[in-house]
Amino acid sequence: MKYTLLLQPFFARHWPVYLLGVVVLIGVDLLQLLIPWLVGKTVDSFIQKGPFMHYLWQILLVAGLIAMFRYVYRECIMGTTRRLEFYLRDRLFSHALRIPLHIYDTQGPGKIMALTTNDISAVRITVGLGIILLVDAVIMGLASFAVMARTINWQLSVWAIIPLLPVILAATLMGKTVHERFRGVQEKFSELTEFAQEAFAGAKVIKGFAAERIWLDRFAGISAANVSANLSMARLQAAYVPVTHILPLLSYAVTLYIGGTLIMEGSISIGDFAAFIGYLGLILWPVMGVGYLINTIQRGTASLKRLGEFVDTPEYEDDSKEQTVMLQQPIVIQALTFAYPGSDTPSLKDVNVTIPFGARVGIVGRPGSGKSTLLKLLLRLYDPPVGAIRIGSREIHDIEFAGLRQAIGYVPQEGTLFSKTIGENIAFNGSYDREQIVAAAKMAAVDEDIDGKPEGYSTVLGEKGKSLSGGQQQRVAVARALIKEPDILLLDDVFSALDYRTQARVLSNINNYLKKRTAIIVSQRIAAVKDADIILVFEQGTIVEQGTHTELVGRKGLYFRLYEQQLVDGEE
Repeated sequence: MKYTLLLQPFFARHWPVYLLGVVVLIGVDLLQLLIPWLVGKTVDSFIQKGPFMHYLWQILLVAGLIAMFRYVYRECIMGTTRRLEFYLRDRLFSHALRIPLHIYDTQGPGKIMALTTNDISAVRITVGLGIILLVDAVIMGLASFAVMARTINWQLSVWAIIPLLPVILAATLMGKTVHERFRGVQEKFSELTEFAQEAFAGAKVIKGFAAERIWLDRFAGISAANVSANLSMARLQAAYVPVTHILPLLSYAVTLYIGGTLIMEGSISIGDFAAFIGYLGLILWPVMGVGYLINTIQRGTASLKRLGEFVDTPEYEDDSKEQTVMLQQPIVIQALTFAYPGSDTPSLKDVNVTIPFGARVGIVGRPGSGKSTLLKLLLRLYDPPVGAIRIGSREIHDIEFAGLRQAIGYVPQEGTLFSKTIGENIAFNGSYDREQIVAAAKMAAVDEDIDGKPEGYSTVLGEKGKSLSGGQQQRVAVARALIKEPDILLLDDVFSALDYRTQARVLSNINNYLKKRTAIIVSQRIAAVKDADIILVFEQGTIVEQGTHTELVGRKGLYFRLYEQQLVDGEE
């Protein structure tokens, strides 16, 4: 992708306002050329006892126009860049929701957070302040030199400009280095953000293991790498700044020497010399800012490239064909073999099973045997091989993402809750009334816990629902799935934080509910699945046994050993 194309849709809509700002900016730069000329005329008129007040009023008038038009171009340019920031952040967030889930597995959220903060800001500054500096440097610099050379003295103009050429050359040469170092700075910032987020999210575990010192040392290492990257950038800038400030002083020195000589020779007037100093000032400030300009542009292009690379990640999902989907059909899984992206070892191998609609299916097996993976493929959180999964007569890839997931109720092992009220967490993205929310909470056996809260269903949860116990979080997540009244219900080890009495209450409450839909219950506990119509026993990604509880116990296989172990442990 040519990364400037990322900006094309935005400027296709907003270019008139942005272009107006640039045009007005050019006009302001040209207006500023009048100030030195008027100052020169004022000085000569004052010396010659002429009507210098006439020129002073003109200076005030031009200054007023410059102030007014400065507001206009800043409103147009900077206002447009703020809208660009909104557009890029919205585009990035929208894309982030549609990329393959394995991107999050391998990269974590730190990079995306850095993109939405530092990188987007760098692009905004480049398109805003960077363009203003660029126009000032080109228009005001060239125009001032042309006026100086044409109206005052071209030899003096050339000698005054010569010390500035090394500044421009140095700024140009440092551009590529700035680009590379700033990209490194952003990458280190991503790592720092991701590590800090992980540490704060796991603060309870860190404290529980008294591991503060270990994590502090790790953070210090990552933070030191971040500081090192920033210092590398700072050293480059520190080496450049003296050049940009010393050489312009040489321009003044040359001007004072040669200009003073020309005044004594009578070649130019004192007013001309004053005007020349004014024009030189208009050139010097943009030239002194060339380093910052190059720095800004290189930062912006580095960030735009990072944004473009992320947006280039193929979108896995497309909800443009969203529609209501009925999944009241059998689920047919044939020769399903699946490995996670980047892994050479299949998590599922040659899985074959037919699940009739309305059946309650239990899945058991040792950790890492592929149980949760099957549910993720049914939901297309990861993409299964084409032809391996059918729901009724439809191959799963032919079912729209939004429709598929709306028709499935899914509760993962970690039922993430959000910093909203308990009622809002249960309703989530649906429009449900109070009665429906309460009914779902009752089925999930969490209604009494909620009623015990001071504000009931209006209780605002902390981040990830930390103000609730693990069992309460799981049951709120179950209620969130039940309230949808889906055709297929997927429960992934949702009873792990519940005592057996509460587990029995939940299963008893949803018995009638499950008769109208297909339910697949993954659990480590035999008690949670023993009443299922079909029980699938997974081992190393393969179904090694299937049948009812009674049949599997009678076979004395893996299921029986798991059951016997739980009997010994007092779990049954």
